[in-house]
Order: sequence, then structure tokens, then C-alpha cells
Amino acid sequence: MATFDPKLAFASLERAPFSAALGLKIESAENGAAVIRMPFSTRLLNDGGLGAPIHGGAIASLADFAACAAVWSMPETERSATISMTVNYTGPAVKSELVAHATVRRKSKRVASIHVEIHDDKQNLVADALVTYKIA
Repeated sequence: MATFDPKLAFASLERAPFSAALGLKIESAENGAAVIRMPFSTRLLNDGGLGAPIHGGAIASLADFAACAAVWSMPETERSATISMTVNYTGPAVKSELVAHATVRRKSKRVASIHVEIHDDKQNLVADALVTYKIA
């Protein structure tokens, strides 16, 4: 059985077609914490031109991706799957890249709870999320 290589796993996360479409990049991921950047793109907007906020689905995807990277940064993780996710939108993200900070808050042998905060480029909180992952 091949051993799990987090660097290969992180590269796989970034190059997955959906992640690549969002432009998601892992800035750091270690010891149950991850920082992920999503660059601004007009493809992420709601209708209404450049002043429209970034779509909530893109923000939720960023939260899930960040949680996954945090879980995969733990040495005992070899596989994972999202069980549930609650996203609280706290303000609009307009004309801004977004940065997610994810931290594994609690884990058992098979389940991890991850807290994610997403900020815009002015450090305003745009959303926070609680994500639950099945881990193996």
C-alpha cells in the first residue's frame, strides 16, 4: 500500500477541474490548519456587473476546499469526505480576492470538525463556516 503524500494530495486538490475554475491556491497547510486564496474573477459574480458581490456558492466552495486542505494536512488522514457544512455569510465580497483560514477544532478517529473564516482583501469577515469531515 502506498503511503499518503500530502504534497501530492494538495496538488490534486488544486488541479481538480472545479478548484482550478475557481482559481483556488493553497498558501499553507500543516498540522490541521490551512490558508487558501481565491483570486477575484468576474466569473464568480452574481448578476449586476463589477459591483455585484461574489456568488455565495463560490464562497461556500472556498470554505469546503479550505476545510479539506486542513484535514489533509494532518498526518493520520489518508482519505476524507464532507459530511456537512454550515456557512454564515456576514457581508458582501465585492471586487476582492478572498482568503480562507481553516482550522481543525476537534477530531476523533473518523470525524473532524473544522472552523473556516473567509476574509476579503480589506480583512473584512465575509463568511464563516463549520465543516464536518469523515476521515480515514
